[in-house]
Amino acid sequence: MTKSAGRRDPRIIPAPPNAVPEAPAPPAAKKEPQKESLRDIVEQIVVAVILAVVIRGFVVEPFVIPTGSMAPTLMGRHLELTCEQCGHVYPVGADERTEGYVLAHPGEDKAICGNCRYLTRTPQEPRFKGDRILVMKFPYEFPFLPGASDPERWDVIVFHYPEEPETNYIKRMVGMPGEELKIVTGDLHARAADSLEPFRILRKPLEHQLAMQMPVYDDRRRPKALADDPQWRRWRAPAGGWSEPSPGRFYSESSSSEWSSLRYHNLVPDPEQWDAVLRSRPLPSLPRRSLITDFYSYNGSTTGDPRNPNAAWLQSNWVGDLTIECRVESESAEGIVRLELVEAGVSNRCDIDLATGVAVLYHGDRELGKAETSLRGKTTADLRFANVDDRLTLWVSGSTPFGEGLTYDDGPIAADFGPKIEDLDPVSISVKGGRVAVSDLVLHRDIYYTQEAGVPDASLPSGFGGGDSEWAPVMRMFELLRDPQRFSRAMAGIPSRSFVIRPGNYMMMGDNSPRSSDSRMWGARDTRWTDGERSGWEVPRELMVGKAFYVYWPHCVPFWPNLSIGRDIRIPFRPYFERMRPIR
Repeated sequence: MTKSAGRRDPRIIPAPPNAVPEAPAPPAAKKEPQKESLRDIVEQIVVAVILAVVIRGFVVEPFVIPTGSMAPTLMGRHLELTCEQCGHVYPVGADERTEGYVLAHPGEDKAICGNCRYLTRTPQEPRFKGDRILVMKFPYEFPFLPGASDPERWDVIVFHYPEEPETNYIKRMVGMPGEELKIVTGDLHARAADSLEPFRILRKPLEHQLAMQMPVYDDRRRPKALADDPQWRRWRAPAGGWSEPSPGRFYSESSSSEWSSLRYHNLVPDPEQWDAVLRSRPLPSLPRRSLITDFYSYNGSTTGDPRNPNAAWLQSNWVGDLTIECRVESESAEGIVRLELVEAGVSNRCDIDLATGVAVLYHGDRELGKAETSLRGKTTADLRFANVDDRLTLWVSGSTPFGEGLTYDDGPIAADFGPKIEDLDPVSISVKGGRVAVSDLVLHRDIYYTQEAGVPDASLPSGFGGGDSEWAPVMRMFELLRDPQRFSRAMAGIPSRSFVIRPGNYMMMGDNSPRSSDSRMWGARDTRWTDGERSGWEVPRELMVGKAFYVYWPHCVPFWPNLSIGRDIRIPFRPYFERMRPIR
């Protein structure tokens, strides 16, 4: 605002009468910028180097994953393939020499898709180096600092290999000091080392449980050659009541007071059936349901083990810990939606009342608890229901109304524990008194820990199926997996191993259990730095390097025009942002 004429601004102090005006100050001399001396530059470089050494030595250090023992959580040298039939993208190990798994014949290489078991040729695909990760060292080196802690179960840890302390290994820590660990039907159990109490199952926190899930089947990716053949359809409604107006989208047609079920059948084509389909020949045998196994696409190279060309197929341990994911669109204000997971013939269920949104969890005939959910009335929700580590967990659009889940304890594992006929179609979605649409059906499994690395728990009976073809061992395996009763008898003779872990020591195992060199198979040859009493499976605390916490560079992703400069280099490429993630 302009001041009125004749008014003095009170902020201005008038000069005293007869004051002599002060002479203007001479302009300041322009200063020349100081040039850094050579000594300053050297000092800065030295400080930077010292900081880098300190950070690398005591805080964070990068590592490259050399092998596939932690796959697919962390991948060593590998290929990334897209199945020609179903479009499923999956990694395959390309070089695991330290664990006896070598992709040795590029001209003959094939890999098995984990989603549909189609054999994909791999000779022209680039081999990527292992994941690059960051490891926090200060939590173990300086436990007194904020944020530091002792090693915790399920941490992914870099440590010095006990038999060769100059070599670094990376595994998941599963066994704690002062306890006895036991592997039972693929799960880990523990008790105090000096206790006679029963073993208790070890339950993974949800963040680790989800990170360790393995794919079984994604109905959004159906193999092209089988898509139009109804006898290969995995999701079916045996008694009717469901329609499929578009592939992968199912609609319950009945709103009666009777249950209408959509059930998963594990119809996995064997090599002879795939060969007949691709050659447009009659099938040598009709599609038959089989048990869900610990199949890893990562281990699916048909030339991975030169000693056994069928090794990629022979991943035959039955897995009963499953997780189902789907999208449910409710078109009625009432009714009940049921998710069911069967393990060893026992039904584990989640019933959600659409009128109230209340979910009830059951183990067999026993009710475990109730909780309110957001699936109420005419709405849409993404559901996930898991039966893992003797615990039922429900997710509704990302929330967990039961928290970590509700546990059940059936006591010691029964002698006859094993798959039953119901385990051939172990997953179902049912509706009573309402109308819903179901889509985006995806099935996962938990990790199965084998008693020995590289050896299936259930041995294949000699002369059981197969004939004299090149696929004879594989066909014997499929015949066994299609007969739960006989498979259970094959499991009955499996001796359970236990491992006593002394104070100050830990036990390590890889997520890729069938192909991991870990505590289950180590010896104790090198005891120069110990008291000589270390058991082969123990890793002393002083050998811990740090906790793996982030994948900062998985591998580069080629894109159009995808020009090849040698087999393993493609341009242009971009960072693989989708796989840069915290390690759980």
